[in-house]
Amino acid sequence: MANTVGKTIYFITGASGVGKTTLLDQLETKYKSKPWSFHHFDQIGVPSLDEMTTEFGSPSGWQEAKAYEWIDRLVHTTDGENIFLEGQVNLQFIRKGFSKNNFDNYQIVLIDCSDEEMERRLIYLRKQPELFNPDMKNWLKFLRKQSREFNATIINNSNVSKEELLRKFERATFLSDKEQ
Repeated sequence: MANTVGKTIYFITGASGVGKTTLLDQLETKYKSKPWSFHHFDQIGVPSLDEMTTEFGSPSGWQEAKAYEWIDRLVHTTDGENIFLEGQVNLQFIRKGFSKNNFDNYQIVLIDCSDEEMERRLIYLRKQPELFNPDMKNWLKFLRKQSREFNATIINNSNVSKEELLRKFERATFLSDKEQ
């Protein structure tokens, strides 16, 4: 069982193409000498929509169940002063997951960018034009709305370098103050 004293969990969320993975990679590179842990939600594997529906009732049901599993694992079995998880997750599921574990020392951070920047990243940089669709744009709008309602940290990284995204995250989470 992991020690939860002094542990902070940063849940980095956002739609496809906003920069979640880029940020996590930057954090891992900069802080590799720290006893911290870095996780990608999708490293558990993402089943097909049919499998999600068959096993969990819907894609949303799958996301909720897996969010709870991840949070339980991070709270109870992962050691480290700072723990980072990135993934596309409904903020309500994140909050419920931490509440179920009676864990309050977490921060939800929405990584955001303009629709035009998301389009550029998904179509031209990642070569995944199928991801830039009305559903993904609506998902990002939903996450923005939830973030405002829940008073979550929102970091817009439209037209910034990956290094500036890292600095914005550090400033927004006070991570840089803790490490100086």
